[in-house]
Amino acid sequence: MRGVKKDILWRLNLALVLIALVGVAVIFQIGKIQFIDGDKYRAQADSVHVKYVTLNAERGNIYADGGNLLAASFPYYNIIMDPLASSKEDFSKYVDSLAFGLSKVYGDKSKSEYKQIITSARKNGKRYVVLYKKATVPQMEETKKLSLFRKGKYTGGLIIETFDKRVYPYGSLANRTIGYTNKEGIKVGLEGAYDKQLSGISGKQLMQKITGGTWLPMSDDAAVEPLDGMDVITTLDVNIQDITETALRRSLVKNNAAWGTAIVMEVKTGKIKAIANLTKAGESIYNETLNYAVAQGVEPGSTFKLFSLMCLFDDNKVDINDTVNLNGGILQYHGGTMYDSEPHHRYNVSVKTAFALSSNVGISRLVNDNYKNDKQKFAQHFIDAGLINKTGVEVAGEGKPVIKTDPEADNWYATTLPWMSVGYELQITPLQLLTFYNAIANDGKMMKPYLVEATKQYGENIQEFKPVVLKEKLCSDNTIRQLKICLEAVVDSGTARNLKNEYYDFAGKTGTAQLIENGHYVHKYLASFAGYFPAENPKYSIIVCINAPSNGAYYGGAVSAPVFREIGDKLFSHHLGINEPINATDSLRKKIIVDAKGYKYDLHKILSWLKINADFDNSAEWVAMQTNTTGIQTQTIADDENKMPSVKGMGLRDALFILENKGLTVNPIGRGKVVSQSIEAGQFIQSGNYVLIVLN
Repeated sequence: MRGVKKDILWRLNLALVLIALVGVAVIFQIGKIQFIDGDKYRAQADSVHVKYVTLNAERGNIYADGGNLLAASFPYYNIIMDPLASSKEDFSKYVDSLAFGLSKVYGDKSKSEYKQIITSARKNGKRYVVLYKKATVPQMEETKKLSLFRKGKYTGGLIIETFDKRVYPYGSLANRTIGYTNKEGIKVGLEGAYDKQLSGISGKQLMQKITGGTWLPMSDDAAVEPLDGMDVITTLDVNIQDITETALRRSLVKNNAAWGTAIVMEVKTGKIKAIANLTKAGESIYNETLNYAVAQGVEPGSTFKLFSLMCLFDDNKVDINDTVNLNGGILQYHGGTMYDSEPHHRYNVSVKTAFALSSNVGISRLVNDNYKNDKQKFAQHFIDAGLINKTGVEVAGEGKPVIKTDPEADNWYATTLPWMSVGYELQITPLQLLTFYNAIANDGKMMKPYLVEATKQYGENIQEFKPVVLKEKLCSDNTIRQLKICLEAVVDSGTARNLKNEYYDFAGKTGTAQLIENGHYVHKYLASFAGYFPAENPKYSIIVCINAPSNGAYYGGAVSAPVFREIGDKLFSHHLGINEPINATDSLRKKIIVDAKGYKYDLHKILSWLKINADFDNSAEWVAMQTNTTGIQTQTIADDENKMPSVKGMGLRDALFILENKGLTVNPIGRGKVVSQSIEAGQFIQSGNYVLIVLN
């Protein structure tokens, strides 16, 4: 019995010892956690409930050269509520007026619907309820004034999340050049080229996790403010851009072409004032999708003959009065046949005439006869002129010229010399070809084309970009003189003579190049025109390329040259630095080009005061008037009650009168004439719709 008692006591003591040891171990572990590993575990706990989030910098704006806003980030807000933040008494007191106010501000739900959303969320213990997405600044400000929300974030429950949306006030104008983020998330155009400068430097904000898993910002002391992005000032002129796009689109629709591009460059500086790229997207619908001007290599055809003529003149092989045999418009070269645009009975003509008539036979014969025994000399001109190089324009994706410079290479054929001389067996982008034409207009000085004048931050210049000379002297003064005479002859008596006008002189060259599909030339063409104006003291150089017109006409003189002429006409009439000062003389009065839109009786008063005759028999009150080859044409402005009218070209007073009479809410930006409208003409509208109009 005593042994059993002893055994029980031993076991009891053992158990007590074990319990004591476990207790000591627990106390030790508690101490270790608190005093040794405490920092680690506290950090882990904090990491679950506290974190830093990135504060995006405000993206910089993109401006035209006159200060017009081309791209900007506008703030929008998500309106969120924590229904549990307010007391039971305040919630009951204000929920009805809050729901009524939300319904009035946003108009997307009724008072009862808003009340149901809020009360249901509170009942279910939700602390994060999205009431409205993408609220504007005025809507957000009105929301902050609503009953319960006036008490603030912590007792009223209002949470506002801010984000920026990129907005383009001029819509699709120069869209591909200004840029955007494409479907793959890649920024293109200037948005991509200057992304680093536009983006700025992000900041960070310490956030705390509250009940329900919602993250809220902690004190402002726990934030690192972002550095806003720089603004980019471009060389683009919104008025010239609109003129260029409108003229290009008109020709594309008329000729049912696949795509087209047009560029306007300032001769003395290389500044790109307009760059339009339009691709067919449907019946009579053209959008900016690809940057053909910068990226698309083309066989230019006859517009390249100017380069061949430069080589001949500069090497003293010929001059403009020498004679060349056109052979009736057909000539054989090593098994290949060179044709003029059509058979003719011309034989011996001057070099100037051969160029003005765009004779393939004439130009190729001159080049072949003079360089067939020294092909490298001709090829060297490409290198010396810099035509084998990219221009270095800022936007990404510039195509590299494909030009043969080694007559000993396998791809230099017996027909290469004559065919290259007329713009085949080589590829060059429209911008690169215009850079060459611009150099001729600029008396041989080749300027680098560029799109950006400066970057700014908080109104101060960070970096300025000045004109850059690529080549000080492309060729001799005598060569330049002869080339200009030949280019003027194209308009005076050659393939563009139908576009000659009495208002101003211009010079240029037509081009019609056959297209290749699957390695073979097909009956599709690239129609082009490159030139400059005024012919004396040129201010602007312009190139127009239209691909695969399919409504019958396909020659450059019929398809692309009219676009050049339309751009030139409007620049002449709108830009006072080009045209002559207007005075009371009849001769100058005849030179006034009318391009106006508005109330017919106002236009009648103005033209009567200027003593300009125009047809005012049109019965419509709102008209568009424009000078054409036969005089001043008057057209009625379409006015369908349920469709958006075109107010482009109108002054603010007329535009407001028309739009507000249709019940639209109008927000005008700028001054001058309307150059863009956020709702395109022809779209269905209803009273209360918002429309942004930009004036310049």
